[in-house]
Amino acid sequence: MLSIVVSWRDRNELGRALPNMVASARATGGDVTIVNFGGASSMLREQLGEHAQAVSVVNVEQQPYFNKSRAQNLGAAHSAQPYLFFCDCDIVLDPDVVRRLMTRVHESPGTFATLAGVRESETNSRGARHVVCFGYHLRIRTADGRVLEIIDNEEDADEGTRQAPGLLLVRRSDFLSIGGYNSRLHGWGWEDQDMIGRLTLGAGLKRIQEGVAIHLSHDDHARMAAYPPFRDRWESRDRMFRQALANYDNADFRGTYELDVAELA
Repeated sequence: MLSIVVSWRDRNELGRALPNMVASARATGGDVTIVNFGGASSMLREQLGEHAQAVSVVNVEQQPYFNKSRAQNLGAAHSAQPYLFFCDCDIVLDPDVVRRLMTRVHESPGTFATLAGVRESETNSRGARHVVCFGYHLRIRTADGRVLEIIDNEEDADEGTRQAPGLLLVRRSDFLSIGGYNSRLHGWGWEDQDMIGRLTLGAGLKRIQEGVAIHLSHDDHARMAAYPPFRDRWESRDRMFRQALANYDNADFRGTYELDVAELA
């Protein structure tokens, strides 16, 4: 019932994360689709290893920069199950957690879900010094009475935990009703929160948060090297947030699924 969609570009964490992704798909009667968005095919084959026959691969060539939203949309288009789970390539899932989360969404119309959080494989992977935790609480209310609340924080240096807005489980019909991800928000840092925002404010869905996974820790170079150049990740995230907020103020909650699929078919 569940298609797990993973976007990838030259990341070596996939080999460690993939076995649990495959196990999670099997636990939910589903499948795994990996979108290679401009990465090296030889490196991907090495990462897939003995699990190559258990996944479907979509190759998107000649892409100067990684665009996670476009990759996610294309992966959804090439999968078949009625439920979608979007997962980063560096996440070690717990199959029981994924199965429980899908059951909750399946039994609760008008909902979508994210994992409640992740725990870093290496505590204080971001190298915190005096500021050991940084976060924010975002609240948006629209004229039709819908309310979005997002609490997010960088890794807690003492506990190694943070939120997981990008680990998203949603009905395919709800995903398509808002046009999937918005690839016009191109950069690092807000495409996941934007999806939560549009499912809440645009589609009127309620968010479920449950369960944790392991994030395979890495540095900022691995995190941002494939994106268009920008000064730092805070600059990129701020720009994307401001663009998303302007969209919401215009009551524009449409993603770019149809456009992306047509252009990359």
